[in-house]
Amino acid sequence: MLADIDDPPRSRSRELVVGILVALPLAALLLGLVLPALVDALLGGAKDFDDRLRQEDAYMQAVCTQAMSLPRDEALCECTLAVEFPALDCQAPFLAWSVARQSEHCAVPENEKASLSFCTCVQTVAERMGQAEDEDASFKAAQAYRNCQELPDAVYLPAIEAL
Repeated sequence: MLADIDDPPRSRSRELVVGILVALPLAALLLGLVLPALVDALLGGAKDFDDRLRQEDAYMQAVCTQAMSLPRDEALCECTLAVEFPALDCQAPFLAWSVARQSEHCAVPENEKASLSFCTCVQTVAERMGQAEDEDASFKAAQAYRNCQELPDAVYLPAIEAL
């Protein structure tokens, strides 16, 4: 204390003001660059998911209202026509239906040659679904079809008019 009386400590307010003046613009720049990228990454994935679900909703409803064939589409349409959001509530029947349609597509030798990896994936999923002991196990096996859709030579489901 006696040393402070002889040589009082100098004020640190000047260094504090300089630190704030330097740190605030740097923090603002960092938040301006990082925060929008983070928000875009989070919302961008959700937007893609929403778009895919809307497309699936429209496709399922079109199949069941415009191109329904009872023996082929019965399981899918029972669920689709009974719920408000089929893409969320009818995932399992839709994936099983999709695997069946894609298996038909891949049964043609020319189509199989054109998209070999996709058709191999679909055939593997179809075999696993066939080996399933019950319907729930078959629906779980159909979940692997999502991986087939991401392959570079993936084939989209047939147009409604082609059904």
